[in-house]
Formats: sequence, C-alpha cells, structure tokens
Amino acid sequence: MRGSIKKYQNTNLAHVEQADPHTLISLVMQHILGNLAAAKGAIERKEIENKNKMLSKVIGLIGELQNSLDMEKGGELSENLYGLYAYMISQVTQANIKNDVEPLAEVSALIAEIKSGWDGIPQDIRQQYKK
Repeated sequence: MRGSIKKYQNTNLAHVEQADPHTLISLVMQHILGNLAAAKGAIERKEIENKNKMLSKVIGLIGELQNSLDMEKGGELSENLYGLYAYMISQVTQANIKNDVEPLAEVSALIAEIKSGWDGIPQDIRQQYKK
C-alpha cells in the first residue's frame, strides 16, 4: 500500500511540474474547492484546528490566484477578479471567525463558476498566451 501511495504522489508531482500555466491555475482552483469542502465538514464537526488549517490554505491559494493576475494585460478583467478574490478572502475570514458555513458555500460557488469559465477556454486561445 505504501508503495502505491508513493507512486501516486510521484505521478501527481510530475503532472504538476509539467503542467502549463493554464492547468496550474485550474489545479489551484480545484484545491480551493477541496479545502472549502473539508473546512465546511470541520465546522460542522466542531473541529476548530482542522477548520483553521483548511481555511488558511484556502486564503493562501486565493492569494496565489490574485498574484497570478496580469494587471497590465488583463486590464479591467484582472482588476475585477482581484477585487472578487479579495471579497472571497474576506468571506473566508468571516466564516473562520464565526464558524459559519454559509460564506464558504458562496465562495465555493464563485470559484466553481470561475473554474468552469477558465476550463472552458479553447485550447487554441490557451496556446496564444503560453510563456
């Protein structure tokens, strides 16, 4: 069993190392969704330490999305996304303080919507922006 887990981890790491920037952003969003779900469960089970850990990861990952924005090329879209990500961080912070799952549901829905659009970008358009 240990060998198969190690093999999975190595395969997963290799996948990330070879991923293009578009795929990496999609993976970040997927991790946000997973951590939000885990945090929601932790709140419901009153597992404060686990909730804090998951929500700290979420805040860090949303910060990574903010940092990945190209404010020069992205113009108004990048500015709007930056503001939306800041709002999400605020909502996650409030959920953490109040042990409230509702803001997490809102943030999950927002990330899922952005991810859906991001994942729907045609391959030929993605290729234009590869660096």
